[in-house]
Amino acid sequence: MDSQLTASSPESAILIYWRLPRPNGQTLLCTSYRTSSGLELRAGVNGESPLLQADIATHAEAQRLAGEWRQQMSRAAAT
Repeated sequence: MDSQLTASSPESAILIYWRLPRPNGQTLLCTSYRTSSGLELRAGVNGESPLLQADIATHAEAQRLAGEWRQQMSRAAAT
Protein backbone atom coordinates (compact mmCIF):
# COMPACT_ATOMS: atom_id res chain seq x y z
CA MET A 1 0.00 0.00 0.00
CA ASP A 2 1.41 3.36 -1.07
CA SER A 3 0.95 6.30 1.18
CA GLN A 4 2.02 9.86 0.70
CA LEU A 5 3.02 12.06 3.55
CA THR A 6 2.04 15.67 3.36
CA ALA A 7 4.32 18.17 4.97
CA SER A 8 2.66 20.04 7.77
CA SER A 9 2.85 23.80 7.77
CA PRO A 10 6.27 24.85 9.11
CA GLU A 11 4.61 27.60 11.14
CA SER A 12 1.18 28.49 12.40
CA ALA A 13 -0.35 31.75 13.56
CA ILE A 14 -1.31 31.77 17.22
CA LEU A 15 -2.74 35.19 18.03
CA ILE A 16 -3.24 38.56 16.33
CA TYR A 17 -2.36 41.29 18.83
CA TRP A 18 -3.48 44.26 16.76
CA ARG A 19 -4.57 45.51 13.36
CA LEU A 20 -3.63 48.98 12.16
CA PRO A 21 -5.28 50.33 8.97
CA ARG A 22 -3.03 52.35 6.69
CA PRO A 23 -4.04 55.25 4.42
CA ASN A 24 -3.21 53.14 1.34
CA GLY A 25 -5.91 50.60 2.25
CA GLN A 26 -3.54 47.95 3.59
CA THR A 27 -3.73 46.75 7.17
CA LEU A 28 -0.70 46.11 9.33
CA LEU A 29 -0.99 43.09 11.62
CA CYS A 30 1.01 42.02 14.64
CA THR A 31 0.80 38.26 15.04
CA SER A 32 2.54 35.60 17.08
CA TYR A 33 3.59 32.38 15.33
CA ARG A 34 4.72 28.95 16.41
CA THR A 35 7.71 28.01 14.25
CA SER A 36 10.04 25.04 14.17
CA SER A 37 12.48 27.02 16.32
CA GLY A 38 9.97 28.35 18.87
CA LEU A 39 7.74 31.39 19.16
CA GLU A 40 8.04 34.47 16.99
CA LEU A 41 6.30 37.84 16.84
CA ARG A 42 5.88 39.56 13.47
CA ALA A 43 4.40 42.86 12.35
CA GLY A 44 3.68 43.81 8.77
CA VAL A 45 1.21 43.51 5.92
CA ASN A 46 -0.36 40.05 5.76
CA GLY A 47 1.27 37.92 3.05
CA GLU A 48 4.37 40.12 2.78
CA SER A 49 7.74 39.96 4.51
CA PRO A 50 7.42 41.29 8.05
CA LEU A 51 8.58 44.82 8.79
CA LEU A 52 9.42 43.79 12.37
CA GLN A 53 10.23 40.30 13.63
CA ALA A 54 11.52 38.92 16.94
CA ASP A 55 11.90 35.61 18.75
CA ILE A 56 9.84 35.57 21.94
CA ALA A 57 9.75 33.27 24.94
CA THR A 58 6.37 34.02 26.51
CA HIS A 59 2.95 35.49 25.81
CA ALA A 60 3.69 38.29 28.28
CA GLU A 61 6.82 39.21 26.33
CA ALA A 62 4.83 39.16 23.08
CA GLN A 63 2.16 41.47 24.55
CA ARG A 64 4.79 43.96 25.74
CA LEU A 65 6.65 43.98 22.43
CA ALA A 66 3.43 44.15 20.39
CA GLY A 67 2.47 47.28 22.33
CA GLU A 68 5.84 48.90 21.64
CA TRP A 69 5.60 48.04 17.95
CA ARG A 70 2.07 49.42 17.68
CA GLN A 71 3.27 52.76 19.08
CA GLN A 72 6.20 52.80 16.61
CA MET A 73 3.95 51.97 13.65
CA SER A 74 1.31 54.52 14.70
CA ARG A 75 3.93 57.27 14.98
CA ALA A 76 5.42 56.33 11.60
CA ALA A 77 1.98 56.41 9.97
CA ALA A 78 1.27 59.85 11.43
CA THR A 79 4.33 61.42 9.79
